[in-house]
Amino acid sequence: MSLHTDTFHIPEGCSASFAVTVTDRECEPYIPRGGTALFERGAPIRDGDVGLFFDGHEAVIRQYCEDWAGNAYLFTLNRRKKDRDIFLPASERRPVCCFGRLVLDMPIPLPEP
Repeated sequence: MSLHTDTFHIPEGCSASFAVTVTDRECEPYIPRGGTALFERGAPIRDGDVGLFFDGHEAVIRQYCEDWAGNAYLFTLNRRKKDRDIFLPASERRPVCCFGRLVLDMPIPLPEP
C-alpha cells in the first residue's frame, strides 16, 4: 500500500483521527480499492481489531490476533490474499508498530482456522 497526502474531511462525530486511501485489494470486501479507511490514533488494539501497521517495509492494513503462546498474526481482510498474512512468532517477536485502529460500523470476523 502506498500512502497519499490528500486532504480528507473526517465526518462530524466520528472518532477517527486520520484517513488513508486504500491502494490495493487486500481490504475487500470491507473497503474497496480506492476507498477511504478511517483510523483512530492511540486506541488499543485487541484480538479481531483492524489496524494500520508498519511491517518493517511498508504500511499495511491488517486484522490483529494473538494466540495463547504469544504469537501474533496480522491477517489480510481479503482472504483470497491470505498469502499476504504476516506471522510474528513469540520467540522472534519485535514490537509491532500500529498507527491506529480502523473505525468501522461492523465487526470483522477473524478468519476460520
